[in-house]
Amino acid sequence: MTIVSVVQRTPLPVTALLWAETRPVVQAIFAVRYWVGALVVLAGGGAFGPAVVLGSLGWLLLTMSIYLVNGVSDLTADRANGSDRPLARGLIGAHGAVRVAWALAAASLLLTALTGTLALVLCAVAMGVLGWAYSVGPHPLKNSVAGTAVASAGGGLLTYLAGAAAAGGLPDGPYVAVFVLLALWMAVAGAAKDLGDRSGDEAAGRRTLPVVAGHRAATRVIAAGCLALGTTTVVVAGTWPEVLLPALVLCLGAVVVAVLALRTREDLPRALVRRPYRAFMVTQYAVNPALLLSVLV
Repeated sequence: MTIVSVVQRTPLPVTALLWAETRPVVQAIFAVRYWVGALVVLAGGGAFGPAVVLGSLGWLLLTMSIYLVNGVSDLTADRANGSDRPLARGLIGAHGAVRVAWALAAASLLLTALTGTLALVLCAVAMGVLGWAYSVGPHPLKNSVAGTAVASAGGGLLTYLAGAAAAGGLPDGPYVAVFVLLALWMAVAGAAKDLGDRSGDEAAGRRTLPVVAGHRAATRVIAAGCLALGTTTVVVAGTWPEVLLPALVLCLGAVVVAVLALRTREDLPRALVRRPYRAFMVTQYAVNPALLLSVLV
């Protein structure tokens, strides 16, 4: 990974810029996943203790480190795509961001170790390896369609399992099934993010789905994948009625993303090309509370 630092003067504190670079909206959904994993286990008889809180802080630091490294590795693509994130605009230096990322990762592992929960520590180590492998190394996972899917699904599932481990165990089968579906949702519908980034990804040498297959074929693959996942959620709900609510929300979101993807032309403004991705994010924020309601009600 080649790092080029061009730093401009800015009135904002460096800490605020670093936080903005980690993509707060994404950090929020990772926190939601962690706490959903923990609360599902707690509702089933798990124990709330310091491990849950320490684990949540450690997980936040870990995901922040992952996204800082990703921001550095994405500099070429982000600048080509006109990204307004601090690194791409030259408001913070790449070398400094990498140093902060290492510090955050170390602090994260320390906090998870202090919980005394081996399963949580193993989840954190796996997440760190997967997250950093997505962006750095001789063959970053982000440079292939399969690698991106593995990193997306794996990161989501590990986050749910980390929360569950911190609370003292694994949830029942129906909720594990929903966790897996939501992880697959990240891999399938999350690919919509790349629809608006094709030019920058090509410039950076990334072989994303739109780059490999072309825009039109990519939208069809995303739509087909979403509809297949939506159908699977109906089957899961039929098998385990207790997860009917989150399954229906996920199914509805899958249909919306599929329709938007099929209606998204490559020549539209970038904001409109990103509509399927925004629908993907909204669905994530809707399904997780629905999952909690199914546990608590």
